[in-house]
Amino acid sequence: MTNRPCSDPQPPNLGGSGLKGKKIVLGITGSIAAYKACLIIRGLIKAGAEVQVVITPAGKEFITPITLSALTHKPVISEFFSQRDGTWNSHVDLGLWADAMLIAPCTASTLGKMANGIADNMLITTYLSMKAPVFIAPAMDSTTILRKKTWKANAY
Repeated sequence: MTNRPCSDPQPPNLGGSGLKGKKIVLGITGSIAAYKACLIIRGLIKAGAEVQVVITPAGKEFITPITLSALTHKPVISEFFSQRDGTWNSHVDLGLWADAMLIAPCTASTLGKMANGIADNMLITTYLSMKAPVFIAPAMDSTTILRKKTWKANAY
């Protein structure tokens, strides 16, 4: 394995993965790992997927919607209503549109909300409306992820 400088990160190689033409909702939560969403987006688009980002308010503290929008060429969704013109962002429409949803990074807080149906932000309501498969990449330290309380709170 070769080391690459941080300024030249490479997207994951998703070639031949069958993602051409697939519609992916990428959910981003409030974790330091949110910067990795840029690599995920680049990899998905390189593989031919169309990506729509839905980000939590805490996620915007770690990575800006402008960066994500520049990569996807789509407005980033974070609220139920667009701040620009008041347009309704329908979580139900997103749930019907997508071929898959990936939540990366996914914090313990978001996992708890998902498990308990606490629909207090656009990402959770989109997850609850999703008809397609949902993939989750947990982002928490090993102490948190191994703690029994984390699993009890997030038991599906």
